[in-house]
Amino acid sequence: MISFEHRILSEFKIKKAKIDTLSNYILNHKDQKGIEAKETSEFLDVLVDEIDKFYVLHSEILSKNGKKPHHLSHLPDNKKWNENIEIFYEKNPRRRPRK
Repeated sequence: MISFEHRILSEFKIKKAKIDTLSNYILNHKDQKGIEAKETSEFLDVLVDEIDKFYVLHSEILSKNGKKPHHLSHLPDNKKWNENIEIFYEKNPRRRPRK
């Protein structure tokens, strides 16, 4: 049986992967100013808004598991989220991401 927390973490991981894949596509596209790249960029904005809403809804679970908002996110830094993330990494120092 999959817990609700695990399901949220997995869904957030999938959403981040979609955004990373799409942003890499835009950066590596041969015609970055073409129609296809512009439409992809618009779709990327939609996905970023979606992941922002998801993070706000489930911020307690995500931040307590060391998950920060995506680096393309439009969310402002939240003191409580940062505290939860630091507490998580103090308890689990090996899980801290590489810089």
